[in-house]
This record gives sequence, C-alpha cells and structure tokens, in this order.
Amino acid sequence: MQVNLYANGILLPSGDISRDKINLITGAMTAPFVETLWAFSENDTEVMKRISAIFTHLYSEGREVEMLAGHPEARQYFLFSFLLDMDDIMQDFMAEAGRAFCSP
Repeated sequence: MQVNLYANGILLPSGDISRDKINLITGAMTAPFVETLWAFSENDTEVMKRISAIFTHLYSEGREVEMLAGHPEARQYFLFSFLLDMDDIMQDFMAEAGRAFCSP
C-alpha cells in the first residue's frame, strides 16, 4: 500500500506526505461532490451548512475517526462501512420520496 503512495507522489521519499498532491486529489473530488449536494438539496443553503457542520465535526471532534488514520485496515473498513450506511440511508430517503411523489 505504501509503495503505491510513494509511486503516486502522495508520500515523499522522506516519508512525509505531499500536501500539494493531496490537495490536487481532494480538489478534483470536492467540486463534483459539492455540486451534486448543491443540486440535490435544490440550492438550499441551510442543507449545505448542515453538511459542512457534520464534516467539520468529523474533522475537529471525531477522534475515533482520527485514530483510524494510523491503521490502514481499520480505516478501510470504516470507509467501507460508512459508504454502505450512506447508501442504505440514501435508499431509504429515495424510497420515502418516491412514496410521497406517488401519493394522491
């Protein structure tokens, strides 16, 4: 795994992270993510503020998540579980919205 990080320039030969490379990766992923959320929220600024607050909380107070950063297998499983939970919740919301749309 670390070989790939070195090969892709995410880890420098010194073992330090390349903040520039990580910023490029996050920049490429963040815009489509936020654009999608913005469209799905129907341009609702309150929804966007709530989402931002959730991510800020995970960053500043989510110490459990922070601890996982040092353990690749635990971090990978966390992300896997998070994405499955996110998909389940999204499916529930979509089903509820579909029922509301079809109701007279």
